[in-house]
Amino acid sequence: MTKEVMDILSPTLGEDLAKDIIAHRKGLKCPLTARGARALLKQYELTGNPVAAAEYQLNMGWRGFSHEWVNKKGSGFHDPHNPMPRQQSREEYIRDAIRRNNDDWEGSSDRRVNNLIKLAVAK
Repeated sequence: MTKEVMDILSPTLGEDLAKDIIAHRKGLKCPLTARGARALLKQYELTGNPVAAAEYQLNMGWRGFSHEWVNKKGSGFHDPHNPMPRQQSREEYIRDAIRRNNDDWEGSSDRRVNNLIKLAVAK
């Protein structure tokens, strides 16, 4: 079974990293099957950098991996379960503040008028 899993993972991840993934899963008492290896490899590849994704899984101590758990923006991955949120840049903060302000002043009256028109038409 391990040879089959190794044959699935090693062409993409390399021999050492594939061995580490297999050993990690075995250490968690959750051995990797061939089907599981193919599914895991698919998730790694969906990140765009399968080697970094596999290393990230090992560093986080996860049993499995989903490409949705990592953020592809920026230079590295971001853990969505991290209690410390990513800080906004000053430009992002100003852009969001302007958008919220415009929604409050311009959008709200338009929405109220549209809702009143819908209510009048419905009667």
